[in-house]
Amino acid sequence: METRSNYILVGAVTLAMLVGLLVFTVWLAGLSGRETKCYDIYFSQAVGGLNKGSAVTFSGVPVGQIQRISLLPDRPEFVWVRIEVQEETPVLQGTTAEIHGVGFTGVSEIQLTGAASGAPPITQAGPQGCPVIPSSTSGLGALLSSAPELMERITRLTERLTELLSDENQDAIADILQNMERTTGVLTRLGYEPRSGDSA
Repeated sequence: METRSNYILVGAVTLAMLVGLLVFTVWLAGLSGRETKCYDIYFSQAVGGLNKGSAVTFSGVPVGQIQRISLLPDRPEFVWVRIEVQEETPVLQGTTAEIHGVGFTGVSEIQLTGAASGAPPITQAGPQGCPVIPSSTSGLGALLSSAPELMERITRLTERLTELLSDENQDAIADILQNMERTTGVLTRLGYEPRSGDSA
């Protein structure tokens, strides 16, 4: 009797797993059947952290994913990113795309922002066949892109301070101060008292 109840339990678990797999398959098919639209984005900045399949969000709401990343043919200074988003996503005139890091994982996503109510949708096809969403640089991206120039300026400033505080310059400044002190002593001994209009 105990053996028979074990068979029934195993059969019930197997049946439940098959039903779960069937439900998951139907759900996945429903997702893949949703209508999507493709858009192209051209970035002149580094796109580290973006990969094929990375998320695309609209004001933080997931709306699609990246389908392709490559250098733009004949213009390797630009990175061509093709995305697919849900058809109902309001990609309108004024919408821009930014690269945003996700936490501290090193993974990035594309965030779309700036849809104004009443603006016409972006529909004109670009050179690669899909409408183009203009890219913009986020605050962190702008900071990182200007970091090399900032570091160069700091390096130059440090070098100049080092030159100013070199042993030779410190000795020269010490000599000037000693000369001023001697001159002041001589003038004091000679009884010179500067008038209000004179400078010491």
